Amino acid sequence: MENSKIYLVRSPAKLIAEQMAGYGWPQVNFSEAADTDGLLSLFAEKGIDPGRHRNQIKRYFSISSGDIVVVPLQRAVAFGVATGKRSYGKGVGYGENRIGVEYLRHEDGSVVRVPRTDLPEALSTRLRIRMSVVSLGEFKDDIIRIVDQIKSSGGANFDSHVQQLEAEALANLRERLLNNIRGGKTNLESGGIGLEKLVAELLRTEGYATKILAKTAFEGKADADVEAFREDLFTSKKLLIQVKHHNGNTGYHALRQLQQMDNEDDVQRWLITTGDVQPELVEEAESQGIGVMDGERFAEWVVERAGQLSPATLNRLGLSTVPSLLI
Repeated sequence: MENSKIYLVRSPAKLIAEQMAGYGWPQVNFSEAADTDGLLSLFAEKGIDPGRHRNQIKRYFSISSGDIVVVPLQRAVAFGVATGKRSYGKGVGYGENRIGVEYLRHEDGSVVRVPRTDLPEALSTRLRIRMSVVSLGEFKDDIIRIVDQIKSSGGANFDSHVQQLEAEALANLRERLLNNIRGGKTNLESGGIGLEKLVAELLRTEGYATKILAKTAFEGKADADVEAFREDLFTSKKLLIQVKHHNGNTGYHALRQLQQMDNEDDVQRWLITTGDVQPELVEEAESQGIGVMDGERFAEWVVERAGQLSPATLNRLGLSTVPSLLI
C-alpha cells in the first residue's frame, strides 16, 4: 500500500454495490485502449476534443491494481482498492467507463461510510472539489491511516447502519424534491424566475455575489439568466449561468445561447437545468469549457445547501427544518 497512488473519483454511488467506480464519456469505451495514447486516439476517431478534461481522463485511465480509490458520498466517504479491471456499461449516467474497486466493508457486507466530520479538515475540504478525478497524493498518510484503521477494526468505529439510513433518506428526499420542482408542485415563482432566484441564492451560499440578468442583457441569440462573482486575495471568478426549468430533456437551444457569448478567459459559462441532459450535449459543452448540471445534480446541490437557505426559500420548496428519526 505504501506504493499505491490515491485518487478521488466522483463516481455514481449506484456502482458501489457492483464493486465498481465509474467515469463518464459514454461515446468512448476506455477498456478498448491499451494506453493513454491509444485512449486519446479513440477520442480523436470519434471527433471529440476532451479539452480541459484531458488530464482527468488520463488520470482516471492510469488507476491501477492496488491504488486507493476515494468516492465521495452524501456527508460521507467510501474507500476501496482498485482491481485494475476495466469495463464499459450503460444505465448509470456519468459512470459508463468503469474500473473494479474492492470497497472496505463491515462484517455484515455493508460498505463502510466514513463521515466527513471524521476526516482531517484539509482532506474534507479537498473532497468538495467539483472535478471528477483528482489525485489525493498529498493526503496519502492520512488516507492510509484511515484505511488501516478500518481494516483493523472492521469499520466498527463508524456507524454504518445510521449512515446507510441517512444516505437512503437523503436519496429519497432528492428524488421527491426534483419531481416536485419539475412538476410545478413547489411555491417557487412561475415563469422561470423562481428557479433563477433559487440558483442565485444557492450561489450566495457558495460565497458568490449574484445578479439576475435582464432578458435584454445580451445582443443577438446569446443569453444567460444569472451572473455571479467571487473574489478574494488570490482568485477572481465570474460565472454566467443559463437556467432552465424543464421536465424532460433539455435540448441544444440552451447550449447554443451560451455558445453565442464571447469566450472570455475569466468567465465560466454554465447550463443548470432541472431536466435530463443527453451525454452528447454534455460532451459538446464540456469540450468548449461550458459546465452542465442536470436535474439530479441540481437536486443534490439544493439538499446539500439546504441548511444555509433562507426559511422563506425552504418553505417554497416544501423542505422542513425539523429533525426526523431514522430508526
